[in-house]
Amino acid sequence: MGFKKCFFLFLFFLLVGLASPSPFYIKNDVLEARVQTGRALLQQQGNCPVDFEKENYTIVTSQCKGPHYNETICCNAFKQLACNHMDELNDVQNGCATIMFNYINLYGKYPPGLFANMCKEDKKGLNCDNIIPPEGNKPEEQKSHSAKGSKSSVVLMLIASILIILFNI
Repeated sequence: MGFKKCFFLFLFFLLVGLASPSPFYIKNDVLEARVQTGRALLQQQGNCPVDFEKENYTIVTSQCKGPHYNETICCNAFKQLACNHMDELNDVQNGCATIMFNYINLYGKYPPGLFANMCKEDKKGLNCDNIIPPEGNKPEEQKSHSAKGSKSSVVLMLIASILIILFNI
């Protein structure tokens, strides 16, 4: 009977650890400047599943303006755009990051490496949990990865509770 209790305690703490919300990040590697020179079909690079040509870059270009770029405003605007595609951008094999930065530079005429040099939050990368929504947008309209994390946390905690009740630990 002692082994059974130890096993379910281990399982419980494993599920609790998995259920705790972890922040979502855009890796720092993604922020490195990958500016292409010359004429190239931007959407033809790699096998990126996102059509960045049709993305709304005014999120960034309307807020992040030079010649004196405000770090807080520019990084938050960049995160509003990039965090919607966090998983695709973190996959360095598909070329999505290169394509997105080429379009950002095409529409915003930003200096190379602007976002890579300014937007440093953590050794893991940019935290997509703390995006400040632009004025005029309601928070419930914003796409949020943290909502996914909180739903999975509730489900895992529910499973752990059921296991405890079923096996009388």
